[in-house]
Amino acid sequence: MKLNRIGHKSKMVLAVQFFLALIFMEVLGAQVSPKLQYTSNLNSQWSKDTNIHKISSDGQWIAISEVFPENKRTVWLMATDGSHKFQLPDSESLNFSSNSQWFACIGKGKELINIDLKKLSESRYSDISYYSFSPNGHFIAAIKETSSNDKEILLINHRDQTVDSLKNVTKYEWHPTKNILFVTIKKSDTIQIIQYDVLNRQTRKLFTEINGTVEDMEVGSSGNSLAFISSKDGNNRLNYVDGNSGVAHTLTDIIIQNKFLNFRISDGKPNIDNRDKKIIFYLKAFKEPQNKLESDVQVWDSSDPWIEPRMEMYREQEENYFLTAWYPESGKIMAIGTPGLPTSAMRVNHDYALVYDQLQYEPLYKFYSNVDLFVKNINTGDTTLVSKNQYMNDNFVTIAPNGQHLSYFKNNHWWLYTISNGQTINLTNNLEQNFQNTHLQYAGDLFPWGNPGWIDNETIILYDEFDIWLMSADGKSNERITRGRETNNKYRILKNQAQDFKNLQEFQPHFPTPNFSSKEGIILSVFDNKTYKSGLSIWKDNHDIKPLLWVEGKIDQVFIDESGEKIIFRQQRFDQPITINCFNLKKNRSYLIHQSNKGLLQYDLGTFEFIDYKLNNGIELQGSLIYPSNYNPNKKYPLIVEIYERESFHINNFEPPSDCMDIGFNLLKFTLNDYFVLLPDISYAIGKPGISALNSVTAAVTKVLESGEIDEDRIGLIGHSFGGYETAFIVSQTNLFATAVAGAAVTDLVNYYHDVNWEWNLTQMWRIENQQFRMGDSFYKMKENYYANSPLTNVEQITTPLLLWTGKNDTNVNWNQSVNMFLGLKRLGKKAQLLLYRDEGHTLQKTENQQHLTTTIYNWMETYLKKKT
Repeated sequence: MKLNRIGHKSKMVLAVQFFLALIFMEVLGAQVSPKLQYTSNLNSQWSKDTNIHKISSDGQWIAISEVFPENKRTVWLMATDGSHKFQLPDSESLNFSSNSQWFACIGKGKELINIDLKKLSESRYSDISYYSFSPNGHFIAAIKETSSNDKEILLINHRDQTVDSLKNVTKYEWHPTKNILFVTIKKSDTIQIIQYDVLNRQTRKLFTEINGTVEDMEVGSSGNSLAFISSKDGNNRLNYVDGNSGVAHTLTDIIIQNKFLNFRISDGKPNIDNRDKKIIFYLKAFKEPQNKLESDVQVWDSSDPWIEPRMEMYREQEENYFLTAWYPESGKIMAIGTPGLPTSAMRVNHDYALVYDQLQYEPLYKFYSNVDLFVKNINTGDTTLVSKNQYMNDNFVTIAPNGQHLSYFKNNHWWLYTISNGQTINLTNNLEQNFQNTHLQYAGDLFPWGNPGWIDNETIILYDEFDIWLMSADGKSNERITRGRETNNKYRILKNQAQDFKNLQEFQPHFPTPNFSSKEGIILSVFDNKTYKSGLSIWKDNHDIKPLLWVEGKIDQVFIDESGEKIIFRQQRFDQPITINCFNLKKNRSYLIHQSNKGLLQYDLGTFEFIDYKLNNGIELQGSLIYPSNYNPNKKYPLIVEIYERESFHINNFEPPSDCMDIGFNLLKFTLNDYFVLLPDISYAIGKPGISALNSVTAAVTKVLESGEIDEDRIGLIGHSFGGYETAFIVSQTNLFATAVAGAAVTDLVNYYHDVNWEWNLTQMWRIENQQFRMGDSFYKMKENYYANSPLTNVEQITTPLLLWTGKNDTNVNWNQSVNMFLGLKRLGKKAQLLLYRDEGHTLQKTENQQHLTTTIYNWMETYLKKKT
């Protein structure tokens, strides 16, 4: 292996002299200026979204991005103390080195930008498709595309800024703790894997293959082992190499077929456990090609568990792949998934797996399956039943971090199965609180509030509607550590988004749960159900919960540095543009790092209040009423009612004034132009989705009208998707609304029930019976309910001018649903328009189409709601 030192000259220039512009944080003056009158010509300058991507391990730096109209994107690199702020071009692969001294990213022109955070200088390297820092941050390895077929690795030494290269590289992996690379190199007809010591520039060959390929290399967490798939003459081999001794073990297709007839090693990446003893990989069923008549036909058989498109997907991704364990030293091979129980879920470091058959109880017309759930000992092959007929939504079944317990939600209770003794206990049986999420109000399976993980691998965490509970694994003790029920606050554990979950090595990753440390401190989110304010608290060392802060609006995207001293979070509300903030636990104070859309702060964006209303059945609901900017109490205003399900919470979401929205509705576009906007909550009765929406929405509007601020003849209704369905149905039942807009709406429940969601290859029956439409049973058992809740069935009663819109590539709600409704309205001589967007799906992605839709909807409302003055 010839090592070439190349003469790359780093651009060690201060960023202020370069494209990287140094920006100092401005100090806000104490004087409050009068709010300005907003004008729509400003709409194009505001960023649509702001996101935190990474935080340095020492908490001194963060990387965020802002998205502007026409999907223009800017990346910001900021010091969390506010001292430095760099603007970068639109970039991906944003990362900090582990020692927090370097930041790197790749621009759209495949340019690697490498920034020294101490000297505030940068270096750039062209034609880079991938890079990663060494474990200690002293080096970068970057794949440079030298031609269409050739690649090399640039090895950038941060200490002296020298750059070496390795030629003819196809891929590489870093040792997890050392400055050592495992590299795949291809020359003519030979492929090699080498171990390369970057610091000492020493090479060691680990594997050589002539006329073969190497795929999916995996380095063990210790760095002392390597696994990869090699292929030659159509035969796969699973290889394991001891990095210390160089001893290799090989598992071939021939060995596999002697033990598992008609199976071979798949091309999927193998995974090594942290003891370097076990490799988990997939076998693939080998089927001889069959001579068939050439045809494009797809045969659907009513006896199949699912419709053929979903069966095809299941065969390709699940049925023909079986998780398997290989122990290289002993040569033992153990089947995890089997033809009888083909689906497996586990973490590589565990010795037990969940196994089940997704098709066992199908067809059930649900999104997830019900199964008999088993736990399998990977070492012995023993299989034990845990729960019969268990619903397998990922909220319902969890695996403890140490792999020794399974928790599952069934019959409105949480159950815990302990693998070591085979015992099952009901954790919530003797508690008065309800652990079922009653807010979903779905038919079918009752969802839990949640099981976010464990404390110190010994205590399981559960949620009720308000609080956090700790339950011992033996079921003998339980404790409610928060008091949210008494104060109408909802407490939840915040997962630190700065943590790296890449090494968990999960198969079917929906089920494993994280472990939280009470000694390190656990950050909790707090949400006030009455005011919709958000807060942060900390729970540490089993002491009382300590409040940290409260803010107006929503807190999300929480990142915590490795010391646990700094909490970085995002904050927003409908009238408060997104901010990035830091809370310093040592200093017990919060401060602003970045204010998006700062120019908007000088304008009046409106105010809001909550309204409370009651249904005839006694259920109490809440809505958010947003006032127009520069509100005049002596004037009556039009009202826009935007609906879906529980919309009042959206008061905490910020969207800048814009003429380009993917569903055509922009709240501030209306409030800045003399409209009230109402976001009401809806309560549902099973079997009555449309009627439930009608009752809730009319009750909310009736309550708002009591104030006398709204002109009752100038009320508009708008909704998209399920909200579009509700809108279309409501206007078929009442003339309360002067106009309405229904986007991507279901208008014919009977036809929709017999349709297919081509995005997921599922029938729509699951959504109608057991999910959002909440009918509770099939069309054939309750036809009158389907007809009674279908907009098209009631189209003759519509007197409200209705604007319909849909994308012609919508695979979620068939676009013909909107066409059918429009044709019914047209035939009856009703006032209606249909916007049918070519090459668009359930929401609009093209800027020109977003602008057309948003403008058309606004003008439609103006026509019918502003004609009276």
